[in-house]
Amino acid sequence: MNKRVKQVVAALTARIDESDKGFVDKYLNKAQAALFWQMNLPDQRHALNVAYTARKLAADQADVDQQLLIKCALLHDVGKVKGDVSTADKIITVILDTFAAQWAKSWGKMGRGGKIDNLRHAVYIYYNHAARGAAMLRAAGLPQELIEIVARHHEAPVVGEPPELTLLKMADSLN
Repeated sequence: MNKRVKQVVAALTARIDESDKGFVDKYLNKAQAALFWQMNLPDQRHALNVAYTARKLAADQADVDQQLLIKCALLHDVGKVKGDVSTADKIITVILDTFAAQWAKSWGKMGRGGKIDNLRHAVYIYYNHAARGAAMLRAAGLPQELIEIVARHHEAPVVGEPPELTLLKMADSLN
């Protein structure tokens, strides 16, 4: 099954159980968890899946700060806020990215309103959620290292980047 189809099915069937809630509580303090819980359910589920995958990928790597990696994984998509983008707009945005990415990037615009404005907003969030999330984390007083990793999680790999960033990118692409 196509990766995008799997993502739609996962979004429509997303659930979080008590063990997931315990995992969030283990790695995030109250203020950080508040940022996590303000994402919509499919994005929360995705972030949890990324965190679980990242933890497995880093299991035997002594040079990785496991706590930082898990926090980054749980918070990497906080720029996607609950109620900000409808599921339909998110699906259309992914289609636009697949067939007209350059145009979509320039067409996206912050600000909700009518149907077209909401779609433009969804496109904007799709391409800018990493920077938006980093700004939210900065405003919440989180460490600069975590903010930088979240800000860069969709950038192409760079030689010498922190291992936590490399692992986050890998785990995100697997989920």
